[in-house]
Amino acid sequence: KKLNTLYVDKNLEYHGLLQAFSRTNRVLNEKKRFGKIICFRDLKSNVDTAIRLFSNSNNPEEIVRPPFEDVKKEYQQLATDFLQKYPEPSSIDLLQSEKDKKDFVLAFRDIIRKHAEIQIYEDYSDDADDLGMTEQQFMDFRSKYLDIHDTFVPSDMPSASPSGGDETPSDERLEDVDFCLELLHSDIINVAYILELIANLNPYSTDYAERRKNIIDTMIKDAEMRNKAKLIDGFIQKNVDEDKENFMARRQKADGTSELEERLNRYISTEREKAVNSLAQDEGLSSDVLDHYLKEYDYLQKEQPEIIQKALKEKHLGLIKTRKALTRIMDRLRSIIRTFSWD
Repeated sequence: KKLNTLYVDKNLEYHGLLQAFSRTNRVLNEKKRFGKIICFRDLKSNVDTAIRLFSNSNNPEEIVRPPFEDVKKEYQQLATDFLQKYPEPSSIDLLQSEKDKKDFVLAFRDIIRKHAEIQIYEDYSDDADDLGMTEQQFMDFRSKYLDIHDTFVPSDMPSASPSGGDETPSDERLEDVDFCLELLHSDIINVAYILELIANLNPYSTDYAERRKNIIDTMIKDAEMRNKAKLIDGFIQKNVDEDKENFMARRQKADGTSELEERLNRYISTEREKAVNSLAQDEGLSSDVLDHYLKEYDYLQKEQPEIIQKALKEKHLGLIKTRKALTRIMDRLRSIIRTFSWD
């Protein structure tokens, strides 16, 4: 796991200070846009001096992040403006036009970015009631935000222009919007975490239904895991709901969680094979072609539509039908990858 924090208990100055800070502060991706420096010494004057000496700015405040209270005020203002326009999560369900949905997405994306920024401060607390938006409100709006994303999954494949019908103006479409999903994924919510929650289930307990529902709800609220919620629901149905005694007996073993992981891996493999075979049958393709595509994607982490194009060419469908079939197949392959690929 990559670290983003530097602990300083040394009188750093000038070039050495900037070199140490910049290595920690190096941007990795959208999720890690900055690092965290924890100083056990007062280096404020050293930092200001180094910035003035080695940067193009004479104002250190342009480079050093603002104090918590300043970011808090910015968050409060964003939250106030947002809630005036969207007072309840249910109000998002009433949005009809793509423009209205885009306005909501852009407004909440600002909240997401500021939420990610304010969380790095030691003074931040999840249960704070003076931020203008509670954590529960944020989670509820986040679910609506992800619902809109799920109804619009950008396609990297060119598609034929629609014939007839009204087209949404380009400045109103969600097509080019970056949803910043990296900021909505929790590193805590992974396969090991979900397996632990499942292993702790007791199908005979009075709160079983609630705890089972919480597992699925937890996944649905995570940007990356929500695509796998239906899969895990099916796994619990088969291995817990329909096999209570066997589940409880195996759960008591010392390696219960490990065995549960093996069962999950087998279940994922079986369900993925079913999905591939279903796609092959629907499109009249060999499942070997689709398996080859998925293996190449697993290895390269890159789409290779030419593999599917080559198989479609042998069907002699004609240009328009081939393009439509390619778009359909690639969309379903992306869905298979999102559902059955686990980090």
